[in-house]
Amino acid sequence: MKSISKSFRYLIVSVVLGGLAACTSVTVKTDYDHSASFGKYHTYMLDTAASGLGPTNNAVLQQALRSSLAARGLKETSGANASLYVVAAVITQQKLNVLPGGGVAVTRFGAYRTWAMNAEVQQYTEGTLIIDFVDAKTKKLVFRGLGQAAVGSQGANANAIQEGVTKIVAQFPGPGAS
Repeated sequence: MKSISKSFRYLIVSVVLGGLAACTSVTVKTDYDHSASFGKYHTYMLDTAASGLGPTNNAVLQQALRSSLAARGLKETSGANASLYVVAAVITQQKLNVLPGGGVAVTRFGAYRTWAMNAEVQQYTEGTLIIDFVDAKTKKLVFRGLGQAAVGSQGANANAIQEGVTKIVAQFPGPGAS
């Protein structure tokens, strides 16, 4: 048996990692003010003006927030009548992923793993969706949700925004909490 050529090995690794990146889901973390009375929040005013997104993804973000918040029993209203301000933004950051090299050598005595001779370095962009729920009366932050995922194509980004919003709003301890 012949050993696998170096370029073919890189091709296989690239295809597998590309496929895994396409399947990446949004990782969500939340925190909230445990002393806040979440039962009093029934209305909100949405602010995505400084979202850091283009018009298309900003529209996706607004629609996802409106539908997720409505599903939780919150109603959108003007600033004077809102009990919550919901502020959303996205930031991006360049990241590196370093994979150790090495491989499998095949000899007449069988296959064995070789020592790491080189490393593959991949650069990607990570997006972080931040959703803050601020008490409109006291101006105190009562809930923050963060969703992180690799930035991809326009369609993949829209899906990640929708998934992130849905997961974050599901953890909001206000009306409609299960």
